[in-house]
This record gives sequence, structure tokens and C-alpha cells, in this order.
Amino acid sequence: MPYMRVSLTKTLTQEQKKALYDGLGAALSLIPGKKPYMLIAEIEDGKTIFCGGRPQENFVFVDARYFGKFEYPVKKAFAQGVFKAIEDVAGTPKECISMTILEMSTWGGFGDLADESYAGQGQPPAGPDPASGK
Repeated sequence: MPYMRVSLTKTLTQEQKKALYDGLGAALSLIPGKKPYMLIAEIEDGKTIFCGGRPQENFVFVDARYFGKFEYPVKKAFAQGVFKAIEDVAGTPKECISMTILEMSTWGGFGDLADESYAGQGQPPAGPDPASGK
């Protein structure tokens, strides 16, 4: 399950948080094998964030983590999708958004573990697929 923590200085409504989650899921789907329903997102709004020694009024920091390693063009498209989702929902310009991407070789979830270091280990369990009802 890919994970993103989004820390915003602005305060969002529940509807905006849901719209942001959906936009982040769409960005995630730009990565091969990743589906929007897989996303675990922690959206923290109303935060005090300092940058350049001063508190910011309209700033966002994103910490993204997922299982696997992908080529630069895939990561760039993903990052640009995240920036667009935030700009569309929160109105924060991309110049005021910072992001880290951590590619994990080991991931556990839903009672199982995947590790790229061991032959035959693929993607970690995806969890329940809402489309299948399971």
C-alpha cells in the first residue's frame, strides 16, 4: 500500500480532503502496477510550516513512500501529478510545494511481507479492492 503524508498550512474541508485524496490516487496510478485504491494518505491541514526561516501561509510538504523502484520519467510524472492535485484542490502553486519520494525494497501489510531482495517476491499485498467487494 503506497503511503503519502501531505502537510498543508491551509485548512481544508472534508470535501476538499476527499478531492485531494482522489487526485493523489490518480497521480499514483501513473506508476506501473499502482492503483488509486491502494493509497494510504494522511492529510494534515492547518499546520505551521517554516521555510527559509519564516512561517509560510500557503505551503505544502509531501512525503511519499511506495514499494519498488522506478525510472526517472515515471517518478517525474508522479510528482507532477501530485503537484497538480494539490494546486487544483488547495490552490497552492507548485512553487510552494516540496516533496520527497522514498522507494522501498521491503513492504509489509495485510498479514504479508514483500522484499525485492528475495527471488519470487513481487508486489506487496494490495489489500481489499473496493471494485471487487472483497
